[in-house]
Amino acid sequence: MKKPLKITLIVIGSLILLYFVTLLVAPKIARSYIEEHSKEMIGRSITIKDISLNPFTYVLDVDTLAVMESDDKTPFVAFEKFSVNINPMQLFTRTLDISDIYMKALYVRVKQHGERFNFSSILEHLATKDSLYYAEHPDEKKVQDSTSKSAAEIAAGLPVKLSLRNIVFEKGNIIYQDTKVGSKFHLKDFSINIPAIYLEDNATGVDVSFKFADGGDLNVKVDANMATYDFNIYLNLNRFALACIKPYLNDYISYKDFSGFLSANIAISGNLNSILSSNVKGQVQLDKVDLTEKSGSKLGAENVTVGIGKANLTDNEFLIDSVIVDGAFAHIDLYKDGKTNFDVLLAPMNKGQASTTDSAAIDSTQAEPAAETAETAKQESADTAKATADTVSAAATAEKPAAAKKLKAKINKLLVKNTVVTATDHTIIRPFNYKVSAITVSGQNINYDTPCNVTVTAAFPEGGSLSLKYHGALSNLKTMDIYISIKNLALKHFSNYSLHYTAYPLKAGTLAFASENKIVDRNLDSKNTIDIYNITVGDKVDDIDPEYTVPMKIGLYILKDKDDKIQFDVPVKGNLDDPEFSYGKIIWKTIVNLLVKVAISPFRLVGNLAMAGANALGFDLGKNDEVIIDANTETFTSEQYAKAIKMTEMIKKDPNLILTFTQYYNPRKTAREYKIKQLKIDFYKQKNNKTELNELDHRAIDEMDESDKDFKAYVKEHSAEIDKNYMMKVLPKMAAQRNADLLKVLRAQPGITKKNLKVITAPRDGLRGYKGKPMYKVTVDVQ
Repeated sequence: MKKPLKITLIVIGSLILLYFVTLLVAPKIARSYIEEHSKEMIGRSITIKDISLNPFTYVLDVDTLAVMESDDKTPFVAFEKFSVNINPMQLFTRTLDISDIYMKALYVRVKQHGERFNFSSILEHLATKDSLYYAEHPDEKKVQDSTSKSAAEIAAGLPVKLSLRNIVFEKGNIIYQDTKVGSKFHLKDFSINIPAIYLEDNATGVDVSFKFADGGDLNVKVDANMATYDFNIYLNLNRFALACIKPYLNDYISYKDFSGFLSANIAISGNLNSILSSNVKGQVQLDKVDLTEKSGSKLGAENVTVGIGKANLTDNEFLIDSVIVDGAFAHIDLYKDGKTNFDVLLAPMNKGQASTTDSAAIDSTQAEPAAETAETAKQESADTAKATADTVSAAATAEKPAAAKKLKAKINKLLVKNTVVTATDHTIIRPFNYKVSAITVSGQNINYDTPCNVTVTAAFPEGGSLSLKYHGALSNLKTMDIYISIKNLALKHFSNYSLHYTAYPLKAGTLAFASENKIVDRNLDSKNTIDIYNITVGDKVDDIDPEYTVPMKIGLYILKDKDDKIQFDVPVKGNLDDPEFSYGKIIWKTIVNLLVKVAISPFRLVGNLAMAGANALGFDLGKNDEVIIDANTETFTSEQYAKAIKMTEMIKKDPNLILTFTQYYNPRKTAREYKIKQLKIDFYKQKNNKTELNELDHRAIDEMDESDKDFKAYVKEHSAEIDKNYMMKVLPKMAAQRNADLLKVLRAQPGITKKNLKVITAPRDGLRGYKGKPMYKVTVDVQ
């Protein structure tokens, strides 16, 4: 072999040997260098099991790499295997071909506490190194390019064409913890599949999928053009466990527990330069949503499905194909302080707690303050000032933003079904609880600007029903028409309200209610018809102090017609913004006033509503429902007897009625009159030399003139002889005698028994404040 050829072969062999040795040894050296200088480079320790480069396939393999936390024990970022294929032969065609990028078991743990993260110390370390470098090299300046370039422009500026193909990440785990809030999200089986990345005008496809450790999985497919920034995102979320967001709810509500599942199938298309102009469509679904309040009561729904036809924030356009709510359940609690359970629910659990970002509490987020030189601070200050000046200049020359576009909103189909709402009113003496079931809400083509129709139906206990029809535009909720119809409402369930307001419990009865309401600019004009059948109340509860003093039994008795029905109209007008306005109170007060008006004048039976009752009873006692008496005598006149007897005739018509004759007089005034009368009697006896008096004598005494000179002299001489205490004892005895006399006469009438007739004297407190004429007031009640 010739010597030159031999030398050539030796050189080539040596180069080849050197090539293989270099490719085999260099990765080992790189591994040692990275491990030894990792803290110097990033402030954290890095461990690598092995790095190798195949000299034949040009595949770089990294086996088991881990970046540690500040404690040098806990992994921050790690993976089991990483490999990449770099084809150097393609460099001859001016192409950097990188393919088969593969990573297995990527592990990332991000911890946040306030504004600090567990990687904040790495950023600070790098910033410190950067600041120190430029402080030591003041002649060098940071290159700050404020202009953004597209991927295509960047690719055009590269010396070679970049080709990235077949990128696969699999079996990854990503953990995010917010230690201040107390939340944790664990993404399992994290995988990425990218067939190719194009920096030119071609779509790059990316598939991402992972599972949530607490339940659910997500698949995302992205098609993005890096030259034009156009993108399409297809998102498929399946049964994400909503319990994961519980720690974040503490800032907004006060609750006991929360659960449910979220699913979504969404398509988003747009451009990265105008994210808000993106078009969104698809479907969002909530299942088994259950919010447990502190009280243990629950709010939620079996299923909520929203079909989105189009949503675009820039165009202010929201077209909803359908909103379907199935199996919703809720409750309303009213409390005496004027609040509801929603006021309690919406009080954040974290309200009033001190906000802190103290990172010392979390070991993984600890970091020493970065050492900044005066020159660094000065340079950054100058950079900030320049950036601010540029911003102000740009803002001064920029055009005013365009006015927001008119809202376009439409729901093609609205359906709420199988909904249950319970209400509990704690504001009354005995709490009221009521359940409304089978609530259904339906509507079609519900537009924001155009008036539309929505209907509501519901079921009440024992066969009652509700029907509501709404007509109006969502853009003007101050103007609308609402028609409400309630049928077969069992009144006994509302007994606690009757007890609170009147002290009478409701035992039976049904109600029908129809209401036509026209609202224009919050001014209500309402026509209401109330129809009540067979209403029955129990005996008055003595230990309840009612809000209204209403003789319910007799009032209802008189209002009923011959068919046991009560029907009347209640017009309601007012401004809904008036704090004194209350729709329910107006209707209730109207009913109460009607009952009082009728019951306090049972013999006049005033009003059109009571005419049927008057005809049924068939009596007419004139204008007075009282019997005027003389409190200074124990006897009655024939007229007084006759009127009292006439009043008892109504019992003949209905033995269930109860008549009560209550005697009233003012003791002090009566005592003064009694004293004068006694002086008249004594004067008359002395003047006429009589010891016993007859009726004619009493008539003469009644006609005696008090201004008579002889009588005035007699009074002056003998007035002190009549003891005041004696008179105060005599008056009750006389009243009792009158009661006994009247009771005896009235009980002699046909149909009168001990149960349906009472003759009593008003209580002492009632007599003291009485200012009218002495009389028997007659009231009617029902057994």
